[in-house]
Amino acid sequence: MANKKKSSEIARTAIDPKTTLTLWGRAAGRCEICNKLLYCDSKYGDMANFAENAHIHAVGATGPRHRDEITQDEINQIDNLMLLCEEHHHLIDTKPENYSGTFLCTKKAAHESRIRRVTEIQEDASCKIVVFFSNIDSVDVYGDTISFKRAVIRDEMYPKQDEPIMLHMGAPTRYIPSKENIELKAKELEREIRLAFEGIKKEERIAVFSLAPQPLLFKLGSLLCDQLDAHVFQCHREGDKWAWPENDDTVVNYIVNRTMANSKSKIALVIDLSAEVVDRRITAVLGDDCSIYHLTIPEPNRNFVRNKRIQTDYVKAFREIMEEIKNTHPEAERIHLFPVMPQSLAIRSGMDYMPKADLPITIYEQVNPVDGFIETITIGGEL
Repeated sequence: MANKKKSSEIARTAIDPKTTLTLWGRAAGRCEICNKLLYCDSKYGDMANFAENAHIHAVGATGPRHRDEITQDEINQIDNLMLLCEEHHHLIDTKPENYSGTFLCTKKAAHESRIRRVTEIQEDASCKIVVFFSNIDSVDVYGDTISFKRAVIRDEMYPKQDEPIMLHMGAPTRYIPSKENIELKAKELEREIRLAFEGIKKEERIAVFSLAPQPLLFKLGSLLCDQLDAHVFQCHREGDKWAWPENDDTVVNYIVNRTMANSKSKIALVIDLSAEVVDRRITAVLGDDCSIYHLTIPEPNRNFVRNKRIQTDYVKAFREIMEEIKNTHPEAERIHLFPVMPQSLAIRSGMDYMPKADLPITIYEQVNPVDGFIETITIGGEL
């Protein structure tokens, strides 16, 4: 029964090499607190072992986070050990009040779970990350490559390249709310996609991250089309900015409202998902002689796209309303589209637009709630 001694009676013994090897594997050679690589010098690239085995609960009775009830069997077991860099090993032992046993166990479990999840991703789950940003309301919006990669990995893919494919040159493109500017940016986007996608096969998987004025998001989607295996990520206002929330099974009910029927040929489709758009804002642009359809949800808001099913259900609703308008209004030559919607759904709309089957759509941009909408680009209708 010697191995059942309390920790206060235990002398420090060597950790079994097999346990050390297992710990290295579970941690993937990284510090389990800061994620620093521990077998390579970050500055010069020299290969060496910079890892230290740290006890969560100390061996000695006076050590940090000591638990008197811990046994000799448990003291050097892997559940009581962390792989750490020198800095964090020093910190957890000199400032135990800031690094409780519960905190360290949680960090260890989270790190090892993430490593296991990432390494379980199959080789055929690679993807290329595609990024397009444009300034919105004069606020610079920048991407974070690490957050893009984290979102991709949580979605059980892994990035095929170290750096994303950037569809904007240098800093995100400057946004000026005018038809001419949107048309110019749309042409630039066409050119960027043509150059960037020369070496991408149609069956390749891409992960799309974009924030831009809504006409450009529709344009981006139409250029990607539905022939690519494109996964469009939603930008979230809370939590991890780009990753899908885990274990979220929210279902959204999409609704079609037909609020005006004053024309057989002048048709407005209002996609007011992020905020309600009243009809007078549409008639201020098109006049009273129009028919207005709304694709909306019971309580429009900017934060409802919480999982991929919500995207899929939206695409189904979008396809149904496009077909209904075409079949109900054979005299119509185009659809006037007024989008106020989450960015991922705007991209998906463009991806699932069918230029050979659907009516052309002229997209309007909301300058602001006071000044209303301006006409921008038209998608479809090309000969």
